[in-house]
Amino acid sequence: MRVAVVGLGWVAREVWLPRLVKHPAFEVVAVVEPRPEAVERAGELIAGARRCAGPGEIGRDDADLVFVLTPNHTHGTLASGFLRRGLDVFLEKPTGTAPGHLRLLEDAAREGGGRLLLSTAARHRADIGELARIVATGALGTPRLAELSWVRSRGIPGSDWFARRETAGGGVLVDLGWHLVDVLHHLWGASAVRGATALASSDFLTREGWGAEWHAGAAARPAADVEDQLTALVATERYGLHLRCAWASYETVDVTRLVLHGTEGTAELTTTFGFSTRRVTEPALTLRDKDGERRVPLPPAGIGDEYDLHLDALRDEAVRADATERALREARDALAVVDTCYRATAAL
Repeated sequence: MRVAVVGLGWVAREVWLPRLVKHPAFEVVAVVEPRPEAVERAGELIAGARRCAGPGEIGRDDADLVFVLTPNHTHGTLASGFLRRGLDVFLEKPTGTAPGHLRLLEDAAREGGGRLLLSTAARHRADIGELARIVATGALGTPRLAELSWVRSRGIPGSDWFARRETAGGGVLVDLGWHLVDVLHHLWGASAVRGATALASSDFLTREGWGAEWHAGAAARPAADVEDQLTALVATERYGLHLRCAWASYETVDVTRLVLHGTEGTAELTTTFGFSTRRVTEPALTLRDKDGERRVPLPPAGIGDEYDLHLDALRDEAVRADATERALREARDALAVVDTCYRATAAL
């Protein structure tokens, strides 16, 4: 499958390009990046690929799939342009930070026939796979409450656009919370949102020393206007959701915790999502029910393995006739939670 990559920032260089160039099913044939310094940093990863200054240089005959890996505020415009020209598009999260962005994508796909595919790498984690198997057996019973948190020790993204509403559409909730909500919907299914109460704050963004060591630096950002922490309680038609996200905290390691409470049992996963170097030493999955508590063995997994598995699954997803419909439905479900939380904080 011939791939064009749009945007050569951190997520392209560190996450997707190294995997695309090694995967036997994909060939990177073109890149779109107007910044010479970004092209230079990509180096050997894009050797042999045609270099384009703008998205208009990529047509239906040039590639089979376009990876849009640009800042959030460009997702709708860029992806819709390719979809309208009949190209299939893999779009990094968030799919959109407003309902209008999703309508733009829907209209473009209907007009041009291109398929939309979403970035859902966390679903492909080995530990999430084990949690999904527990849910599938019915061991938890009817869903009642999900407690989801992703709290970093020092993990503010290094790219400046993450810290500005205009370019990111939001802060830690859009960045980390989107993954948590997507995984919850994967495990329990989406549920219509009734309302939420939420609190957002920005205590670390403008301080030195709280940036992610693994994400392009740790500089303070005096012009930042997004939240670096958010806590919410969301009521849906089928279950409750307690959500906590933090780019920085006084924790010693980065912890991702998912606790699913059902009528017949509780499953709790403690792990670390993402590429942080400050990780939980031993991820653990525990099941508690009327018979007591037991540890569920987790298969070995390396950092970033879920992205390789996501690429394996992408080949099948790309040929699904309902790929776009499914992607847009999942994006709307995630956005409904994110948007409701932001409205509840009145912060953005």
